[in-house]
Amino acid sequence: MFEKNNNFYKDLPDNVLLTNFNGLEIPFDKTWKRIGVNLSGGADSALLTYLLCKIIDIHDLDTQVDIITYQRCWETRPWQGYVAQQVYMWLINKFPKTIHKRHLTYIPPELEHGVIGPIVNGRSGDQIIVGSYNKFAAWNYKLDAVFNATSKNPDDLREDRMKNRDKDAEDGNLIDLWRPSKGVECIFVHPFKFVKKDWIVTQYHLYNILDLYYTTRSCEGDINHHDNVREAVPSFKAYRDGMPVPECKQCWWCEERAWAESQVDNVIKEIDEL
Repeated sequence: MFEKNNNFYKDLPDNVLLTNFNGLEIPFDKTWKRIGVNLSGGADSALLTYLLCKIIDIHDLDTQVDIITYQRCWETRPWQGYVAQQVYMWLINKFPKTIHKRHLTYIPPELEHGVIGPIVNGRSGDQIIVGSYNKFAAWNYKLDAVFNATSKNPDDLREDRMKNRDKDAEDGNLIDLWRPSKGVECIFVHPFKFVKKDWIVTQYHLYNILDLYYTTRSCEGDINHHDNVREAVPSFKAYRDGMPVPECKQCWWCEERAWAESQVDNVIKEIDEL
């Protein structure tokens, strides 16, 4: 299923453990004492955090996990901070001895991909901020690695997708997944780089953690552009933590999630045939 992806790890040092989760191997250096994970409140990053904590448990490691969350779109999607907090609370309740600290930082709405698009070498402002802060966090909090859960686009789902997520494993190499930082002694790891959301959603079923899945939110519909969202929350001033906010059912992320959910039975069948 992920033969090409997994093959990239064959030349990593012997101290790097490879743990297989239903066909996908995730690398983890057993000497790491403290790692960071970008946790947004979406399904991809929540699953990756869960699997990393599972790796630590399976191999009886003493590694601690720091959570890095970016507060974003506070005026147009003020519920995002609450969703991310709820996902974090689920995970820390599940892994209280493993998850260490949560670092909350900020992305200006004016620099989001949806506002200004790519601005430097195909990267948007929010992507640049995430990369830069991850490097700062690695140095400042003495992190041995920082994990990011960005996944691969479904094939040709919509034209308004982020094109830098189109890359196939056949066109990739190890540095796409495992990249030593320049100037900081830290490894940046992207284990879902060539993994589509259908496999990710399927893991919630296989590991019986659908309660975590339904705590996450993928929709990026907002107050400015989606009537049903604006009817529920007319402005950021009207939002209160825990208010029900409908999904827009129009944005790319809603469509990707719906597509992934429709593929679960097919993915389970494919996993069963491994």
